[in-house]
Amino acid sequence: MMRLDMRHWEMLHQVCQCGTLRQAAQVMGISQSALSHRLAEAERRLGGAVFERQGRVLKLTPAGEVLVQQMQQVLPVLQRAEQDFIQRQQNDGVTLRIGVAAYNCYHWLADFMAVLRQQAPGIEIELIAAATHRPLQSLLESEVDMVLAPGHMTTPGVEAIALFEDCLELIVPVNHPLASRDRIQPQDLQTENYLTYSRTTLPGFEYERFIRPAGVVPGRLSVVEMTDAIVELIAAGFGVSILSRWAVSEALSRGKVVAVTPGSGLSLQWSALVRRNEKSSSEVRQLAGMLQTWFQAGSHTG
Repeated sequence: MMRLDMRHWEMLHQVCQCGTLRQAAQVMGISQSALSHRLAEAERRLGGAVFERQGRVLKLTPAGEVLVQQMQQVLPVLQRAEQDFIQRQQNDGVTLRIGVAAYNCYHWLADFMAVLRQQAPGIEIELIAAATHRPLQSLLESEVDMVLAPGHMTTPGVEAIALFEDCLELIVPVNHPLASRDRIQPQDLQTENYLTYSRTTLPGFEYERFIRPAGVVPGRLSVVEMTDAIVELIAAGFGVSILSRWAVSEALSRGKVVAVTPGSGLSLQWSALVRRNEKSSSEVRQLAGMLQTWFQAGSHTG
């Protein structure tokens, strides 16, 4: 039997979000005194302190940290269950939230949604931008139901369903000296302004597989967190970057930029990431299967 009621869990969530009892009470629409009593009741039922005071700010105790980490995984699941139930009661079908990791590319979406409406009219898609920069965390915390991800973004509790094979290519302006080359070597980047969307190196991508093994440092490194902005800057002559060919296929087809193969080629697998505990009969699994079939048909993989 659980010692805490849902009102206690909601209170803990708001206090963690707000940092002070006063702000949490305002968000919850109750008095600060009532919230203090609720917190004291929760700690009494648990048999220990969840927070310790540092001035007006509440800081989690070590035991409280563990409690809240588990809570943050469970509460979004319960909230989503409520939403799904209400949608089904209203015969509105189900809305699945998806994101695209690393790249903000949605040139494929409209064509797929047309197929989705024909084959599974009860499933709607909602795009969640936050998953681009924090895909695994967004999935595990149930902020999204699925993430389309390049490379090997795996972690316990997450399953990767293969969608299609892609490749990483050097993207350069059309009038760039490297644009006429069939292939480039790492040394060709030593004088370039290299544009990247991530401040950290990602396993399985160009830095780990192509740049670092050669001991090369690009002439200059600029971080631009939106990949469509990187493409625009490249087209205007402000730098180069190694990116997913599929992700920038629209710009390539319009002739805005040119792609050149790095070394002997860098393959890239795209997958649909779902939570491993998703039931085989769930709409999430159904959507993943439809995406796999659609992408592997080959007309939307660049």
